[in-house]
Amino acid sequence: MTEQSILVVEDSEALKKVLAEMLRNEKYIAYEAGGGEEGMRLALEKKPDLIITDVVMFPMDGLEMTKQIRQSGDWGKGVHIIALTNQNSAEEEGRLTELNLTAYLIKADTSLEEVVNQVKAVLKKKK
Repeated sequence: MTEQSILVVEDSEALKKVLAEMLRNEKYIAYEAGGGEEGMRLALEKKPDLIITDVVMFPMDGLEMTKQIRQSGDWGKGVHIIALTNQNSAEEEGRLTELNLTAYLIKADTSLEEVVNQVKAVLKKKK
């Protein structure tokens, strides 16, 4: 069985490192990107099984990165993407829905253990 891979795109260095390490402890390959542009490049190069992305990043945010990935071809249309955001509004929800996200989680309401459990549930279905 090949190991499943996950790309963590997060501009908070501490959060990115901790989340990637937790995923590695669960035997996933975890790639790390510090922003949307690096995340886009790594996503298209590595084609991970799942992407976890922060929404608010500069200069390219997680939503723009997701939109470009979705437009990149068959892999991009189908890859699982989980967005982590602190924005909890109907407007934000509308923008996220358009991107066909697997899930979006509110950072303040979601522990890192819950993020890992969400990843495990999504990737278990994919096998």
